[in-house]
Parts: sequence; structure tokens; C-alpha cells
Amino acid sequence: MWKSSGARSGTMTANLSTGATYAGPFFQITSETTIEELGPLWTGWGNRWRWRGWAYWGPTQSTLTHYSGRVLANLGGPDGQMRCHFRLMRPGAGMAGGGQGRCQLPSGTIIDATFPPT
Repeated sequence: MWKSSGARSGTMTANLSTGATYAGPFFQITSETTIEELGPLWTGWGNRWRWRGWAYWGPTQSTLTHYSGRVLANLGGPDGQMRCHFRLMRPGAGMAGGGQGRCQLPSGTIIDATFPPT
């Protein structure tokens, strides 16, 4: 579930099959996105931005370049932060077009994730 708070950002909630719920900000990365706008993505990760093989996660230009046209999220839950990246199914429609991607749980486990078109 997601709720937009602007043209390229908002909040997202993920309910896992385990019963755990994670929630936090998401950002659609476009050519206008700045590193400063993405500050909430790094909350809770300390210096572990590239933790456990998750490349391009950190406040750098390479993050913006690699994830251009995608959505990034940093969701807090009962045992820490879960980070996600999604490819939009219909980029022109933004989040409303749905997306699919992957999330990394605090344990390091990577799961497939989707959000349907609205």
C-alpha cells in the first residue's frame, strides 16, 4: 500500500506473510531528483549503505544514475529497516501503474515484492 505526498514521493506500507509490517518513505527517481531529497532513505543504515551486497545504496550520484526511473523505499519495522527497489510497470503512470522489485530485510534476506496498479 502506498500514499503519495508529492509528484515523486510518499509513504509505503508492506505487510509480510510473517505478520510483520514495515512502513516508511518512498521516492521515484527521475532526472530532477537530488541526493538531498533522498536523505530519509539512508536513515537507520549508518555506514552500512552497501551492506550485504546491496550495490548503489547510499547518498551518491551513482545511486541516482543506477536507479533512474525506479522507486526506492526505506521501511521501518519491528526488527529494523527494510530497503526496497522497484521497477515501475508503467513508468508514465508513476506509482499508480504498479511495480515489482526486491526488498532486503534487516536479517539480510532478500524477498521479491510487488505493488499492483491502482
